[in-house]
Amino acid sequence: MISPPLKKPVWISHRGFKANAVENTFSAFKAAVDIGFSALETDLRITKDNHLVLIHDETITRLANDRRCVRNLTRRELESFRLAHGDRFLFLEQFTEMFITCSWIFDIKPEGGKQTIQVLAAWAQKNDFVKQLSRQAKFLTWKPGHEALLKSYFPWADCYARKIECWRAGLSVLSGMPVLGSIKPGRTYALPPFFGNIPLFRKSVVRHFHKQNARTIAFLPETDFLAQKAVRAGFDEILTNGTILLY
Repeated sequence: MISPPLKKPVWISHRGFKANAVENTFSAFKAAVDIGFSALETDLRITKDNHLVLIHDETITRLANDRRCVRNLTRRELESFRLAHGDRFLFLEQFTEMFITCSWIFDIKPEGGKQTIQVLAAWAQKNDFVKQLSRQAKFLTWKPGHEALLKSYFPWADCYARKIECWRAGLSVLSGMPVLGSIKPGRTYALPPFFGNIPLFRKSVVRHFHKQNARTIAFLPETDFLAQKAVRAGFDEILTNGTILLY
């Protein structure tokens, strides 16, 4: 019997392809697009003067060797930094303009998340960008109140399940009682390669979510072997620091 062809997942580049670039910069996202990605994941924070900048950490220590918090720096101050490889910090309107043909996943960081959402909503309204976001953006928030606030501005917002939801759902599936995980139809749940020593990139695990009409995203398989297991398990999306597997 010939096996049916594998369902192709959506491959998402995690903060861009960083082999020769700094994460969340133009160079990293350009490199990701150049190797075939059409979905880009990034992080949103606000500056002291209410600009939206793409930075994961609360401070710029790791990227710029400066201990100050992003929220205590102005846009002009952030623009003055030169990062490794000559890269610079990237701002939301630059990102959406440069990668307008891609889909976007915005991770709204919990520190100052309320203000970030408010600034995002004001920016989208001012620039007539709400419809564009509705077509191309998905969101991750870390607090229930932040998701509720986001949906008060964007009722259509497609939000990934938060970390605690993913843990609860995953544990319920592993225990053989998925009904206890409150898996919601239409929701996308992130699963890492392992829970302790238990592998999660398995068809039997993904199938439980699909039975509830939920979706799954493989969270950062760090090797080609794990990425291939995610593909064979039937994940809907794969978030990766690496490249797209050809199969």
